[in-house]
Amino acid sequence: MRLTGKRVILRDEPMSGDDEDMFRWLNMEEWAYYDHPDRPFEPVTREKFDERLKRRDSGVKGRVWKALQIDLAGGEHIGWMNCYDRDEAVGTTRVGICLPQDANRGRGLGTEALTLLLGYLFAEKGFSEVRLNTWPGNAAMIRSALKAGFEEVSRSPHRAPVSIRGEPLERIDLAISRSRWDSHRDVEE
Repeated sequence: MRLTGKRVILRDEPMSGDDEDMFRWLNMEEWAYYDHPDRPFEPVTREKFDERLKRRDSGVKGRVWKALQIDLAGGEHIGWMNCYDRDEAVGTTRVGICLPQDANRGRGLGTEALTLLLGYLFAEKGFSEVRLNTWPGNAAMIRSALKAGFEEVSRSPHRAPVSIRGEPLERIDLAISRSRWDSHRDVEE
């Protein structure tokens, strides 16, 4: 699968270099803080990473049902997205996006990637709602989600009251329904 936007491409086909990029990104302390603000940074060893690849390559699936890589239109690999916790009975799924390098945040790339993914999930997969969650310190994620049409639906206590850097933590849940997506698209066009 390949979804092409103006500046980003989402793909599920692996390319050489993807795994090495992922290993490097998982070992970036600043990115890890945005992903897990309640855990001290612990680098991923090569052995642990290779075990993860073996599980993936053997077809072992966890909560993630779709993983996509994010490339710039020129081909540079800049991050990934996951779709997880699919509930087919209700027609919902959750998504996550990771743009680990600071240089790729604040440029609208995350919003474009989310927009491409939402179009696919609503039009091709028939979901009625897509959700994502984050925390207040991940301003780039919140900004991208709101620009893509998500609305905040709840805030609740996080599993830890403060981050490892002492910032207050809350879990922020955001969602977009199919009808909101359709009306949001109409306004932009």
